[in-house]
Amino acid sequence: MDSRGRVLRFTAVMAMVVLALTGFSSGHKSSGRHKSSHSDSDSGGGCSSSSQDHDSYTPRTTGTRRTSTLQDGTATLVSCATKAAPHATAEVSNPNSRQATFEVAFSFTDASGRTLGSADQRVTVPARGTSKIQVPVGQAVLAKLDDCWVEPEADLVD
Repeated sequence: MDSRGRVLRFTAVMAMVVLALTGFSSGHKSSGRHKSSHSDSDSGGGCSSSSQDHDSYTPRTTGTRRTSTLQDGTATLVSCATKAAPHATAEVSNPNSRQATFEVAFSFTDASGRTLGSADQRVTVPARGTSKIQVPVGQAVLAKLDDCWVEPEADLVD
């Protein structure tokens, strides 16, 4: 029984050494800051839970700390292209508290609803502001053009 107790103690000590060497933590935060290339805040390690999602990874931006996540903007068609003005115009709104760049999707259809062409255009919009964007339309599309369409969600390009 005495050797069995030593084996159990040895196993427990070895388990603690392995856990300490692999960075296992009980979740307690230290008062100091850890230097790391991917984090500037303390975070406890610990065991993984089956309810955690390990399939997604969002890298942190180095240098600046973001206080909020940026949102997509909105786009509204202002005018469709014509022979006199061969470009479609949209207005893009930025709901964010800082300047952001958005990508706006345009499409052009004929009278039967068939797509004649499409274009994606980027525009930088000031914080909580709006900007107009124009997309040129070629003569071949203009000859059959009946309608212009803009995707209402302007995708954030960051």
